[in-house]
Amino acid sequence: METIMVTGGTGSIGKGIAKVLLENHYRVILVGRNSDKLSAIHQELELLTNNKNILTQIIDITQEDQVAEKLSSIWANTPIDGLVNAAGLGEPIDYFSSSKNDWEASLQSKLWGSINMTKQVTKLMSVNKREGKVVIINGTFCYDPNPDFIINSTVNAALSGFTKAASKYLGKHGIRINVINPWITESESWHKTSTRLAQSFSTTAESLNDDFRKMNPLNKFTDVNDIGNAIVFLFSKKAGYINGASINLDGGASIGY
Repeated sequence: METIMVTGGTGSIGKGIAKVLLENHYRVILVGRNSDKLSAIHQELELLTNNKNILTQIIDITQEDQVAEKLSSIWANTPIDGLVNAAGLGEPIDYFSSSKNDWEASLQSKLWGSINMTKQVTKLMSVNKREGKVVIINGTFCYDPNPDFIINSTVNAALSGFTKAASKYLGKHGIRINVINPWITESESWHKTSTRLAQSFSTTAESLNDDFRKMNPLNKFTDVNDIGNAIVFLFSKKAGYINGASINLDGGASIGY
């Protein structure tokens, strides 16, 4: 049984990805910073999937020394076959009102956190001569920047470049890395974001979401199961030659990409 580590484990997207992986008979190590939330999600996923092959780890992915130390300890008992970077912030913000702290929070959690985790996990894979797989959950803003999400658009573009460069380096070590770009994803986090965005546009979240869905050729948002299923494919032997790819899960909304 292969073991997959998923960051952003206390978020709705990370939880959804873990659910799909468990349903496909992977062992999952769920990473987060809030022990109470991780414990609750652990119990929830066991009940939903009837799969008890789930572990949780409290790790601050932005802390280089902590990540290296904890991963070495985990690897001694449970070698890691795959990593899914699903942590990160993506709230809307006005550019002129944004502060250095706003930018720093997203740069640390999503950009540096993904880079740090990828480096530390793949280093262990390489040293132990283990073919590995990494997927970064990014977003279509890397191709189609949005001024209301200017920080997230910037971070996504950087992550896209990192993935492409890292694929050329890690491929020589037998490790594949790819990025998945979901469009608006039906999730608890989007519900909070759309409520906040609707207030700034003096409308309701329901009306805003209806307008967004009409922008999509399939007239719907990305489902977290779509993301999980794409990861399962990328981790399979059938995807053994896919490396450095940027895969859109957007129903065709990002026209021209």
